[in-house]
Amino acid sequence: MKVYIITKEPFPYGMAATNRIICYAKALQHENIPCEVIIFTRTEVYGKKSNNTINKGNYEGISFRYISNTTFRSKNVIIRKIFDIFDRFKLRQYLKKELQQDDVVIGYAGSLVNYINKIIDLVHAKKAIYIRELCEFPYGTSKETKRNIRLRKIVLQKQFPKCDGFIAISETLKELAYKYKSSQAVVTKIPILVDFAKYNLPNYSYKASVPYIFHSGTLYEQKDGILGMIEAFGIAAQKIPFPIYFISTGDKENSPHKKEIDILIDKYHLKGQLLFIGYITNDELREYLSKATLVIINKKNTQQNKYCFSTKLAEYLAAGKPTIITNIGEAINWLQDRESAIIIDSQNTLLMADKIIELFLNPALREHLSITARQTCKTYFDYIHYGAIIKSLIQEIKTNKNEHK
Repeated sequence: MKVYIITKEPFPYGMAATNRIICYAKALQHENIPCEVIIFTRTEVYGKKSNNTINKGNYEGISFRYISNTTFRSKNVIIRKIFDIFDRFKLRQYLKKELQQDDVVIGYAGSLVNYINKIIDLVHAKKAIYIRELCEFPYGTSKETKRNIRLRKIVLQKQFPKCDGFIAISETLKELAYKYKSSQAVVTKIPILVDFAKYNLPNYSYKASVPYIFHSGTLYEQKDGILGMIEAFGIAAQKIPFPIYFISTGDKENSPHKKEIDILIDKYHLKGQLLFIGYITNDELREYLSKATLVIINKKNTQQNKYCFSTKLAEYLAAGKPTIITNIGEAINWLQDRESAIIIDSQNTLLMADKIIELFLNPALREHLSITARQTCKTYFDYIHYGAIIKSLIQEIKTNKNEHK
């Protein structure tokens, strides 16, 4: 048996989705199950900094290939679309050639509804297994347009019943899968994952010339509540008797909230204290995280956040970082207030500011949270625990298929 993970995500260098795929592959290999990651869309743009330039290789023991034999997208929009169609065709041809009976395809590609349905049909024609990775509410990460509602309906009613199994990241997504799956399909929940050994970092916060909060998410209000974080930081910075910084990945100039961010900088006099460092490598991320005093995950009460589970939380906990998090989504099923994290009501900016102040002024609380955060992460989110669970999921699917022949 071999497992193929098919995806549109950049590989091996990318954001949360890429890191989750890496954890899946490592978990499978920990159980001696061969795994290959296939990227069926070119991810790098000519003229911009490229993070993935190798079209086929091995990353930390994980075999991967860009099905197009190149990672680069064309500058011409028409040619890009043509190549996208061509690459999807190449994936189908590759699977036709390589898939064997009882092999497994894990689809980490929620869009392209009609195309993925054809992939599932192909997988079944080869008497292999198709498992849908479910880490987001279908078409729930952007505006709730009529088009997205229509596409979600197609996914739930036409694609979910085709799948042999589901890996859901949260309880709400698990319930969604149960609602729309076929009677024979199997669902398991696998929470956020992290390479604990890689992110179990020394605490070098004392090495920072100025203590800082670190944010490694997006500069989008809907997803990461960036404006609320900045405002809480601004309020807290005025009351803490020493200078503090807020360091964030991303480029403010390209954020849809640039104007609002600039207003907050002026309102709280944050020029020079609010730093945007753009895209950083995983090594750079771990260095910034190691030196941070605390971190914040400011999930607002949105449809997307109700279903998702922030991957960066596992990285923060593994690093032993005192974490302020809102009471939205799957995270509160795993964390305890003032034990593994500080949990606050969503959209309570003043309370967040108070907790920032408390953490900067209370080293004993930071130390307590650091210890329990690492313990929580090692127990629940280390990828090593989940290879056996995926293996069990596959075996249960095979058993169900044999019983219903």
